[in-house]
Amino acid sequence: MGSAVAAAAFGALMTGAGVSDSPAQAAIAPQERSGAILAYRIPAGSVASALNVIADENDLHVLYDARLTHGRVTPGLSGKYSVREALGALLAGTGLTYEFSRDGQAVSIVLAQNDAATQNDASGATPLPTIDIGAQPGRKDAAPTGGRAAPGPGDRYTGYNAASAPTTLKVDTPLLKTPVAVEVVTRQTMDDQQAISVGDAVLTNVSGVTPLPNLLDVYKVRGFSVSQSTYKNGLIELRSRYLDTANLQSIDVLKGPAAMLFGRSEPGGLINLVVKRPLETPYYSIQQQAQSYGGARTTIDATGPLTADKSLLYRVNAEYYRTDSYRDFVTDRNFFVAPTISYRPIEQFRINVDFEYQNKTWVDDYELLPAVYDHPANIPISRYLSAPYLTTNLKNHFDKKRIAYDWTYDISKDWSLTNRLSYTSVGTRNGNVAGAAFNQNTGVLNRTYVYFPGNTDNTFATNLDLKGKFETGPLSHSILVGFDYFSNYWGMKSQIITPISAINIYAPNYYTLDVPRGGGYAHSGEQWTGVYGQDMISFLDDSVHVLLGGRYDWNAVGSSGGYNSNWWTAYGNYKTAYSSAFSPRVGVVYQPLSWMSVYGNFAQSFGSNNTTNYSQPQPPQRGEIWEAGAKAELLDKRLTLTMAYFDITKTNIPTADPLNTTITYLIGKARSQGFEFDLTGRIDDNWSVIANYTHDDVRTVEGSSANALAVYNSNLAVAGKVLASSPRNYGNLWVKYDADDAFKGLSLGAGLTVTGSALGDNANSYVLPGYALLNGMIAYTTKIEGYNVTAQLNVKNITDTVYYPASQDRTYIMTGAPRTFLGSLRLEF
Repeated sequence: MGSAVAAAAFGALMTGAGVSDSPAQAAIAPQERSGAILAYRIPAGSVASALNVIADENDLHVLYDARLTHGRVTPGLSGKYSVREALGALLAGTGLTYEFSRDGQAVSIVLAQNDAATQNDASGATPLPTIDIGAQPGRKDAAPTGGRAAPGPGDRYTGYNAASAPTTLKVDTPLLKTPVAVEVVTRQTMDDQQAISVGDAVLTNVSGVTPLPNLLDVYKVRGFSVSQSTYKNGLIELRSRYLDTANLQSIDVLKGPAAMLFGRSEPGGLINLVVKRPLETPYYSIQQQAQSYGGARTTIDATGPLTADKSLLYRVNAEYYRTDSYRDFVTDRNFFVAPTISYRPIEQFRINVDFEYQNKTWVDDYELLPAVYDHPANIPISRYLSAPYLTTNLKNHFDKKRIAYDWTYDISKDWSLTNRLSYTSVGTRNGNVAGAAFNQNTGVLNRTYVYFPGNTDNTFATNLDLKGKFETGPLSHSILVGFDYFSNYWGMKSQIITPISAINIYAPNYYTLDVPRGGGYAHSGEQWTGVYGQDMISFLDDSVHVLLGGRYDWNAVGSSGGYNSNWWTAYGNYKTAYSSAFSPRVGVVYQPLSWMSVYGNFAQSFGSNNTTNYSQPQPPQRGEIWEAGAKAELLDKRLTLTMAYFDITKTNIPTADPLNTTITYLIGKARSQGFEFDLTGRIDDNWSVIANYTHDDVRTVEGSSANALAVYNSNLAVAGKVLASSPRNYGNLWVKYDADDAFKGLSLGAGLTVTGSALGDNANSYVLPGYALLNGMIAYTTKIEGYNVTAQLNVKNITDTVYYPASQDRTYIMTGAPRTFLGSLRLEF
């Protein structure tokens, strides 16, 4: 092609007051001619995709020869630019250029075939073959051509790379220049794998993330629970449960030092859920899914402008889901709706307002399964060891209402102010059966019934961030200062805790009449206030970046001190404990090459255990982390690689006594030390990949000094022992092939999960065997009467492997789902 020529089209030049109606014309909006600047966040990727964004943002008709732009990639764009600046930055290093008309009043854009760099006229243009219209406002169906690819219907990006820098970082700094590891599960990943829950999405697609048995949506990141570190759009989702993916655009997993930005967080990291945002281009989708065990799920996604100038946009996501289970007696019914409004009255200000309502009714599955000597009991994984007379007649109910907003005001090109706020009210009625003493010879398991007749959990959260950029001599600064606050009040709750009949795990009798009795009253609350600031200092030709940050937190935890015989005693016993701490963060990044960097960081975290399920106050947790790693963008930035070594210590880790559910022990100190890597993105236009591996040694450093029998019976943590359900090695691989030519529209995917054996409890008294799972996917997309129609089939655990993904003690062992089929039909227009 000679000198890496650009695709071209000639634009009709407009003279005087006359304006041509030629389809080759690309008119610049009047505000651009007056010098107005627009903010862009365009990921590295194909030139065609980037030009689509420029066209949409400026109401342009950009014309080029698609054959000549095929395979060319742009480094991307983040910040505020004029159209000229944006085009120059996007096309830098691509061999492409652009041209404007001489008069500069009514401007045409021309991609010219010459070597003279950016042109202000068409004098250097070379005739080209017949052109294709490469981008028009609203067009989203351009074929992906490398990089992070073009957005698909509903703003999905194939290739599994994030479309932009994760919002969790709160700054616009590229990932290569940040001293932290962040992985993003994209909307396309969730759709390809038909991930219904957040757990489905994160457990195999991100290194260092493992399941944890709990009534809440709890996972472990780098060996430690993130029960208090789940966020939505940067605001805490305290005691989150039953999280769905229906309205999520992506899921960010921030590893390691998150405390500086978010305060109360675990040293292993946090999970931030990013909701879908309204689109200027109308888009509608309806999907019907069907799965094994009588499962059916209907989802709806609708978005578009509410006004002609597109300043007011909407989006609505809704879901109805019902299913039974491979576990006897277990059922689930869920309704979820999430409307969102976006408003941009002026260029400098934008606001999003989110609503959520979720109503769920289900029969609980507390994963009650005991260990027999050194292994999980050899009984069918479908066997239900709870009390179905109670759980099916007193079904659980969950009613959640959430309202939130976030707005940003661009003070200038380099400075902006952002405010977020959310209020969540959750009403819950639930009961479960916990295991107590177990006779390993006879198979008789004693049980305790725990029932909450109903309580309300209210959480308010907000934060304010000011960020900006400036220079002092040879140093470039990227500043972030902020304030956040949240309060939670878990209203007066009553609870019934009563022993019920024992069950023989080998010959269960479900026809026993158990009557709940007894009970007590408690309530608890918490307030958290924090201020923070950080400065990313860049120098030596932008190759060295030093991050200095710190945060100070004030925490107040209130509790009625356990369950009381009546509600007025619970009010009278309510006491508040106060604590505060400073959390520093230091990081360094060295970028010797444009496509790779190495980094290191140190941080401390301050967290609170809040209160136990029985409203007993707990002392605050503290964490410390050292981390070093490397990052790379490979194959013209189509693939992202992150490798990290980490060393984390954490104090005051709560663990329940399996023989008495009202007692919670604290592990004095534990350590997680390991290595992980993640490879995500596109190999070429047809092949996409997600690969990750984790090696992690998670052990108690300071624990109980009790005798061996007490350690065994109560699962006490002892120095040197491995923490429960912490496999040393585990990894995942997912590969997808998108066909073209005669088979265009066909997609094939396959995944492999391999997990090594793990010790089942803190006393290391039994073993969860290692396992390997094979998953597969086939999908076909075509157009029918102008509509995009996708038929898809996923098969999970193809080999029907029996496995136990996690455990907590000798009676609480999770079972893995057997072979499961999940089919779907999606209509988009």
